[in-house]
Amino acid sequence: MGGSLGRTEATGYGVVFAIREALKRKGIDIKSTTLAIQGFGNVAQHAVERFTGYGGRVVAVSCWDQKDKVSYTYRKKDGIDLQFLRSITDKFGTVSAEKATASGYEKLPGDAWIETEADILVPAALENQINGENAKKIHSRVKLLAEGANGPTVPEADEVIKQRGIYLVPDFLCNAGGVTCSYFEQVQNNMNYYWEKDEVLTKLDTKMTNAFHAVADMAEKHNAYMRDAAYMIAIERVAKSAQLRGLV
Repeated sequence: MGGSLGRTEATGYGVVFAIREALKRKGIDIKSTTLAIQGFGNVAQHAVERFTGYGGRVVAVSCWDQKDKVSYTYRKKDGIDLQFLRSITDKFGTVSAEKATASGYEKLPGDAWIETEADILVPAALENQINGENAKKIHSRVKLLAEGANGPTVPEADEVIKQRGIYLVPDFLCNAGGVTCSYFEQVQNNMNYYWEKDEVLTKLDTKMTNAFHAVADMAEKHNAYMRDAAYMIAIERVAKSAQLRGLV
């Protein structure tokens, strides 16, 4: 019957809700920041939509080219035009290279997004995209890495990211907007009452904001890497749940 309203936007918007809160903790105005993203499917497009809606500027998008069977990065230093790129993108998320370059976009190799001069990097495509080698190529301007994809960063890259002092928002926190909205769908079904999209997205914002700060607080309390702090909270909650059920 269509599911919950807001489900289409949920994962991408959730990524940006987490980015927004991370920037707040670092004392950075989102309107002054730039972002490079890997992917141009549902998650990436809605992340770009929400980020630019907050006043941020997206300067690079990397996507798969269905015809050439390789990925390309499309870069525009003064900011991409989301509606234009959507209008020249097919159902597979492939941007028309001819139309993009004709409109002033640089066409670069697929992995150029990771080397782009930007404040924020968002891998929002495949797993294992940031490794020990290309992590060393991350531009010195990058302050934040927000994992929109599942498992985009390998352990060797985590070590480089830690050493560089780049703030990480781990995948199972950052991209949890989608599954959270699926939970909202269950709640609405149980109530036999359905929320408008704005209400769904407002509730999602609250959930993502609270979850982010719980992890960030844990990281600060224990001087831990954000990924480790997220695991600490997850394990603690599972252990407490098992204890309350008398399983341990």
